[in-house]
Amino acid sequence: MAADIRALTGVRGVAAAIIVIYHFGDVQLSTGGTASYFRIPFGYLIVDLFFMLSGFVMALTYRDAFAQLTLPKFATFMLKRVARLYPAYFVIGLFYIAKIAAGLSGERLEMYSAWDWIGNLLMMSGWGLHIFPVIGVAWAASAEMGSYLLLPILMAFTLRRSPAICAVSVAAALLAIYVVSVSGRGSGGPLDVVNGNSFYPLLRAVAGFALGLSIFRFAGVVDRLSMRTQDALVVGILVAILTIGYFSESDLPMYLLFIPLVAVLSRDGRAAQALFGGALVYRLGIISYSIYLIHPLFVSFAVRAWRYFGQTEAVFIAASCVCFAIIWALSEVSYRLVEMPGRHAIVAWFGPKQASPRVAAAPER
Repeated sequence: MAADIRALTGVRGVAAAIIVIYHFGDVQLSTGGTASYFRIPFGYLIVDLFFMLSGFVMALTYRDAFAQLTLPKFATFMLKRVARLYPAYFVIGLFYIAKIAAGLSGERLEMYSAWDWIGNLLMMSGWGLHIFPVIGVAWAASAEMGSYLLLPILMAFTLRRSPAICAVSVAAALLAIYVVSVSGRGSGGPLDVVNGNSFYPLLRAVAGFALGLSIFRFAGVVDRLSMRTQDALVVGILVAILTIGYFSESDLPMYLLFIPLVAVLSRDGRAAQALFGGALVYRLGIISYSIYLIHPLFVSFAVRAWRYFGQTEAVFIAASCVCFAIIWALSEVSYRLVEMPGRHAIVAWFGPKQASPRVAAAPER
């Protein structure tokens, strides 16, 4: 299997674009109204797709490295994960703080306790520790970091044991997702559980990671299918996702469809390449993490532009498009000047000094 699966990187880019549009649509424009301007059905589930993709990539990259895991190896792994997530999180977080301090966010710095600042600094807002987040969407990055801490255990049950044990792990992960969905804590839908006052967001991430690891183990079954069948599966699953989004009142069917979607896209077939292998979506996948962190900064600016320039639909759409372009440009800057240099600097400063073999990985969110 190739180290860089282009379709999986591309689908991250498409997913990042969807989550941006989802959040820009999830605003109340009508005076006194509470309904969203428009909603992408179950758009919040894109985060769960990210978790599955991350689990798959961790299996692809570290399955062999974790075969004989030692504490130093795991420490190096965690250092690389911190280097992957923290630089952009920290730098972009400073812009959120500046926005709050300027009175442009509807929040105040006085709302944050010392515990909140510590938790945000240590990236723990998604662990159920009652931490009020500076970057609201960063609960997912925080929960992903928590999943990395559990990765040796998750790999042991999904990749190292018998297929039956892996199947039990899949069942446990799906049960966890069901528990999250019936917790009553979802905001935009049953699985839209993001508040850091419970452990459910972390459970949501860990379950997605476990499913991603399991997909890696069993995705080889797809290779037994003809290329034409694989192409038909890609199209059929996407059509089913759109159909469920339009007709279903439950988000669980769409969540379940992400499992075969990741499996068939991981084979990088013709349809997968045609839909998710293009240069544009691939590049969006490369910078998707910065897109995810940056985009909420600009939602309020689109709303302010709507209020100032006439409160028409055309104004809001135009303002949103301007924001999209700015988000894209800033995400490129963040990737080039923050993410990559920060990653290399952290590994160089704190990593093992002796030369060690590097394992190429597909780009992550």
